[in-house]
Amino acid sequence: MHTLPLISIIVPCYNQGKYLTECLESIHSQSYDNYEVIVVNDGSTDAYTNQTVRGISHPKVTVLQTENQGVSAARNLGIKNSTGKYILPLDADDKIGADFIQQAVELLEKNDDVKVVNCQVALFGAKKGILPVESYSLEKLLARNFIVVSAIFRRSDFDQTEGYNPNMREGFEDWDFWIALLKNGGAVHTLNAPGFFYRIKRNSRNASLIASREHFRKLRQQIYMNHQDIYSKHLLDPQESFEYELITQSREYRLGVFLLKPIRTLYRLFH
Repeated sequence: MHTLPLISIIVPCYNQGKYLTECLESIHSQSYDNYEVIVVNDGSTDAYTNQTVRGISHPKVTVLQTENQGVSAARNLGIKNSTGKYILPLDADDKIGADFIQQAVELLEKNDDVKVVNCQVALFGAKKGILPVESYSLEKLLARNFIVVSAIFRRSDFDQTEGYNPNMREGFEDWDFWIALLKNGGAVHTLNAPGFFYRIKRNSRNASLIASREHFRKLRQQIYMNHQDIYSKHLLDPQESFEYELITQSREYRLGVFLLKPIRTLYRLFH
């Protein structure tokens, strides 16, 4: 009988204890049984969060404690301590669908050319709905992120990168990582069903961050600086003027869904 490959689910947690149990329940409700969970308590200062993390007792869950380093370093730590063939990052305040892992692993096992399995996004909490998902191309990914933070990928492909970049501590770290993972090739397959459930909070820190065009510009510039090689390759006309429109809703900020036009003009903005 074919043994199902192990998938490692990496859950960074910083002061999100009130959501963590619900997050873990969504994992334990999976139709896919061969998984491990690594919760990284990233220096939480909230007493309830620390109490909740200390109270975790499940044979498939490992807890790592660290000083606060940010979500990039927390994910890297969790992945480096994982043993699965596949990796699924999942923030402690979000959830995954019951069949997401099963569908993604089956697809990855049959398609070596697919590097990332993406999915539709269901909003829950303060707002509800389904976000549209675009078809993949590398040039579109350089312009805007439309791959969910909890897409699934191979550990072997992660090891070919330097991981999540700690210099993206203030946001867009998942977008930056997808560029690193995919800039040398590989396909992205999007499942035609919600697999990632993204919590919308009434008072999200992203609402204030997204209001600042300068903050957005700095993050966008940092991504450009991190990947100048691939941007230079795709910027066919660097002298065009650069314009962008920022969608001012926190859910799009975190998911990285932006209206940016056009990709070939990034050079001028950052020089």
